[in-house]
Amino acid sequence: MLNILVGTITMAAALRMAVPLILSSIGGCFGDRTGIFNIALESFMLCAAFFATLGTYYSGSPYVGVLCGILAGLACAVLFGTLVFHLGSSGMVVSIAMNLGMDAFTSFLLLNLFGKRGSFMDPRLVSLPVIKLPLISRIPYAGEVLGAHNIVVYLTLLAVAGTWIAMYKTPFGLRLRSVGINEKAAQTTGTNVLRYKWYSVLITGFFVGIAGAILPLGGTSIFTENMSAGRGFLAVAAIMIAKGNPVMAAVYSFMFAYAQALAASMQNFGIPSQIVLALPYFMTIAVLVVSGIRSRMKGTSLETCS
Repeated sequence: MLNILVGTITMAAALRMAVPLILSSIGGCFGDRTGIFNIALESFMLCAAFFATLGTYYSGSPYVGVLCGILAGLACAVLFGTLVFHLGSSGMVVSIAMNLGMDAFTSFLLLNLFGKRGSFMDPRLVSLPVIKLPLISRIPYAGEVLGAHNIVVYLTLLAVAGTWIAMYKTPFGLRLRSVGINEKAAQTTGTNVLRYKWYSVLITGFFVGIAGAILPLGGTSIFTENMSAGRGFLAVAAIMIAKGNPVMAAVYSFMFAYAQALAASMQNFGIPSQIVLALPYFMTIAVLVVSGIRSRMKGTSLETCS
């Protein structure tokens, strides 16, 4: 049992599954810190997954596919920003509309471009190659978990640190956070509030675009309808619990992915598949409940002190 809980197979699978969640959550943290209500990450990711598949299919290169996924994520960000910032639409309404509409839109494109329903496989869909790190791969345990992944996995680990530095250690991050804390106060200091909101939405689109691209190109070489499968909502949950901190959002994202990997390993024990598949979402609810209780206890203690 211990081998299943912390075994190299489970941990390596958890890391691979965590990459889309981590990328989406650290990108979404920028929008959260500027006060933008955006739960449309699911649609961003699904759109990016489809166009990454499309780009790889016609070019034969997974790197072109990732680029197409990024462009798709940015296009979704532009659509969201235009509707919310310039047309005065509600972020919640736009998010719901995009999440519901993108599932139908990608299914429509899948049928009309490839003549397929459900899933699409083709020899021209090439996944990103696996890179073996010579030094790390020689280390027991760590080498089996970290030693052989595609380049996006390694860049994701660097991106967590990079986004934290950008948000908390640079003038850009200070202005961006000030917009979310108090727009009017930020504006009086000369900060262009609309510009920084656009920056945050585009950063979100960029990272979620990579997250979506890695779904079909991270090793499966297949696109399926509704391929994001709730990952965007898990990323939103990680952002909410982490309160917009990229490092903590990445930690919670890994926890959710670990639950998914553990659920896959537990299927061999005769546990009903419905319970196994629901395990990551049970963990999400549990973390949200614990986070809410902690916040309420902190609020109560502050009131008592005052």
